[in-house]
Amino acid sequence: MFRLGSVLKKAQIMNKKNSTPVVPVMLTLFLFLVAGAPVLAKDSGGNLLKPFRVLVIIGDQWDDPAGYMVTHPKPLPGYSGYFTQSILPGQEDFHHLMILLKSWSIPFDVIRLDQQILDRYMFLDMHGKPKYGTIIWDVNKSEKVIPPDYTILKEIVNDYGTGLIALTDRIFPEPIQSLLGLNYDGSWESSKKMKVTTKHFLTKGLSSPFVLDEGVDSRYNYGLHLKREQVEVKNGTVTLVKQGSLPQVTAKTLSSGAHTVWIGNDPGYLFLFPEIRTLLRRAITWTIGYNLYKTWDKEVIMIMDDPGGAQNVYLEHWQYPELTEDVIEKYLIKPLLERNAILNINFVPAFVSDEKQRLEPSWTQNFTDGFGIHQDYVSAKKGFDKGVKQGVFEVMCHGLTHMQPDLVSAPGWYGTPLNREKAEVGWYREFGDTRRHREIPAAEQLWRLRTGKEWLTEQFGVVPLEFCAGGNGVSLSYPNNTFLLAARAGFGWAGWNAGYLGTDMVVLDWDFNGTPDAPLITGALPNGHDFGITKDPEAFAKIFEQYPRSRFIGINEFIGYIHAATAGQWDAPKKSLLLSIDYDPHYCHYFSDHPSRWTFEMADWLMKEKGNISSIEVDGEKTPLKQMVSAIVIPAGTGEHKIEVAFR
Repeated sequence: MFRLGSVLKKAQIMNKKNSTPVVPVMLTLFLFLVAGAPVLAKDSGGNLLKPFRVLVIIGDQWDDPAGYMVTHPKPLPGYSGYFTQSILPGQEDFHHLMILLKSWSIPFDVIRLDQQILDRYMFLDMHGKPKYGTIIWDVNKSEKVIPPDYTILKEIVNDYGTGLIALTDRIFPEPIQSLLGLNYDGSWESSKKMKVTTKHFLTKGLSSPFVLDEGVDSRYNYGLHLKREQVEVKNGTVTLVKQGSLPQVTAKTLSSGAHTVWIGNDPGYLFLFPEIRTLLRRAITWTIGYNLYKTWDKEVIMIMDDPGGAQNVYLEHWQYPELTEDVIEKYLIKPLLERNAILNINFVPAFVSDEKQRLEPSWTQNFTDGFGIHQDYVSAKKGFDKGVKQGVFEVMCHGLTHMQPDLVSAPGWYGTPLNREKAEVGWYREFGDTRRHREIPAAEQLWRLRTGKEWLTEQFGVVPLEFCAGGNGVSLSYPNNTFLLAARAGFGWAGWNAGYLGTDMVVLDWDFNGTPDAPLITGALPNGHDFGITKDPEAFAKIFEQYPRSRFIGINEFIGYIHAATAGQWDAPKKSLLLSIDYDPHYCHYFSDHPSRWTFEMADWLMKEKGNISSIEVDGEKTPLKQMVSAIVIPAGTGEHKIEVAFR
């Protein structure tokens, strides 16, 4: 750092030797040097470690003008010349980014340049300190985008050392290319495989060549017609992955200490490659310097629907007896206990009585139905209570009744014969009127969502956090959107794998199930419903043979992780990295009496700069550690947990 006293002293000596008055000149030079040394002045030496938070900057990819619901992108206008279908699929980059960041539990914010003007205080707090450790630049070409002031972005990266991760063809602006150390030439079709060409922190352990996810259907033509970006790499930029002779992943370290990464490939199908998903997560680590995240290797969420509902009593093709206490104990609880596994059950708390023409609590029902089948819901409740108490059943919400709210208006359901209106499956959908082909009003849906949750909470003593609409009957217009309303009702997930529900956003059409990036969500054998158990109860346990090395978890654990609030900041006086994990007592109530497990990862350059870790303390207690990557166990309890990483 410059010392004013030293400068003035030298100036006085020079003034004795020369007749020129140099003190004002030296003062001017001093002020110029200070003003011209932005890293020193603005970062005060703390440019190595930035806050643990990501800023995603997009163009017009967010279909919801209100910026709340993230859904599968609609088809683009125009005609596809590459696929077997004429429809041009929407580009999924933004949609997939939201899924991945939520699934990894990495904190982020979104700036959308179709509605917002880029401002330096989007990146800095009121004291001029960076709010984010890295930026993910995903701004597409669009007339709707407000032209940004790129000098702001260059200032944040060059002067403040904030990282930058740019995606695919979103690098067409020259200032972005300059920060990446690239010249962008364009994008053309190519079927060559992407291969790792350079050993680097970002590419360590990646399979090469890259391969599309298993099960990708023929509309992608298995990668034969994907676009590949073409760039020229400048001096100082390292090429890590190539597609033929074309660079597809690059990395650069700037003089400010900032790190930049470019990830190429087709923007429509970028994240359908598991290696690129890993590259993105590693790039977040490398550009910030560290990362705290959750992955989902060999973890399964097994779901069963319908206990407590009335459709099995009235619907001809779906008739069966409600499960009994003995069946539940023998065929469900016993195998679950033997394998330390959890079955997640979508319960229906209210039963629609045709005789009384009203709804009643499900678990009070004990009668013989119109098909001559004995229905003993009282016995079923005893069995389900045992499973909940023993920790092998997790309670989820299947709505209130699994049936239409209006059973009176024409054509009417109450009092009709079993082989007429009662045989129409449209009556057994609660959140979309599939019998009359119209939506259910928002107020009615919201009452049913909240009441269903209240009844289940009283019936089982736990608050359900997952909601699943019976028969997938939902309303989709924005005012009546079932998923938006479920988020308002306090649910944290829409099932089975519809997606994330939160106060910050709703992210639907979840993807990457059964990979390290998201747990596998599957139905209990034989058919995902209690109906299947009545037909073939011994089939249930066969699922453990299908996934012999997997951990069958409760959905509340998954919801707890994706709703956790993580943060991190360098503490200069302590020379420590301070991390925090805050578990909301509602969405994260699973952790009130369960520990949690996270991965802490450090970039190689940070290890070199800071040296080895001397200790990691969790809530004041030391924990075992490894260099570069450590598994951190957080003790049970909601609220904030603190992690301190100290260096030698």
